[in-house]
Amino acid sequence: MFMSIPGPAAILGSIIPLLVLDIFAVGLRFYSRRKRRQPLQTDDWLTVPALVLAIGLASIMFYGIDSTALGYPAPPMPDTETGVEKRSAITASDWKIVTARKLEYSFLVIFATTNGLIKMSVLFLYRRLFVVDKQNWTNGRNVFFITMITLMGLWATSYTFAFMFMCKGNFEILFTDLLAVMEQCVNTFMVGYSCSISDFISDALIVLIPIPFVWQLHLPLGKKLAVLGVFLLGILSSGASLVRMLWMIWANHIGMDEAVDEGLLLTSELYWCLMEITLGLLAACLPTLRGLVQTKSVDSVLRSVRNALSLGSTSSASQLASSKDSTAKSSRSLDRDVYSVNVETKVTQEDRAAHWV
Repeated sequence: MFMSIPGPAAILGSIIPLLVLDIFAVGLRFYSRRKRRQPLQTDDWLTVPALVLAIGLASIMFYGIDSTALGYPAPPMPDTETGVEKRSAITASDWKIVTARKLEYSFLVIFATTNGLIKMSVLFLYRRLFVVDKQNWTNGRNVFFITMITLMGLWATSYTFAFMFMCKGNFEILFTDLLAVMEQCVNTFMVGYSCSISDFISDALIVLIPIPFVWQLHLPLGKKLAVLGVFLLGILSSGASLVRMLWMIWANHIGMDEAVDEGLLLTSELYWCLMEITLGLLAACLPTLRGLVQTKSVDSVLRSVRNALSLGSTSSASQLASSKDSTAKSSRSLDRDVYSVNVETKVTQEDRAAHWV
């Protein structure tokens, strides 16, 4: 086996705490906006359906464990020709294997949508922070983030429908006879394989996006690293995505090996998918909770940063003057963050980034 498959206790012991943290994180995200009297934005609202779907994914996993369809070895079945016992056969149609396949199907359809919502929430957050004039469609940064958001939306939609219609509407084939699946459906392994690879690549890209933007800011090295540290929380989700991709490569390699327990195989797949979702949602919410833990030391950082020079690489002289004026005004209200930034205030890049330290 490519990796040890966690047992039911390990699955419940890791997923339940993360799911509880996700619920608290999303709730505190909205509480933070209300406490600071800031309007809710697109990246906030996207976390709500993502959380609901994440709870649905966890419920599928919990039901599978409770019914022993997932997390438990399948009973040995004797080969009618040789009499040798084996764990699962490609023509197996017993209740446990059929249930495990149905749970996998339901899970993957929801997973693609949930993953896309989390990615888009993070990208909308990046756009809010790094793009000042969001109505300027000639701005390179604005075009870049709009393009990335569109691509992630298309990615989630395409894989949702790809998982849903792998057998072209003949759903029962997926749950009974894998020989029929090989003959009448698309290559299901390749669908999952391509999804896992593109998922990891997009996760890695989203984690790396803030680095060049933050590095260009006129901030001391220590503050740059602190800002980057907040954004790089997404590495946790990318790590789970990497493990899932490696698992899919291995699963695609072994194919229909009858010596492999299919129920445990599906358990491992769904577990790492769920780990990616729960960690990703948590990482997407944590940076927005800065206002709940702001300290005097952070206030002093903001004061010093407000004296920094603006990058001004894409701003005119009048925009720079407006930026200085808004900077002086913001010094009287240190509790503001990126969500209160709009086109009229033109707060400098250093101000907005420092709010995340």
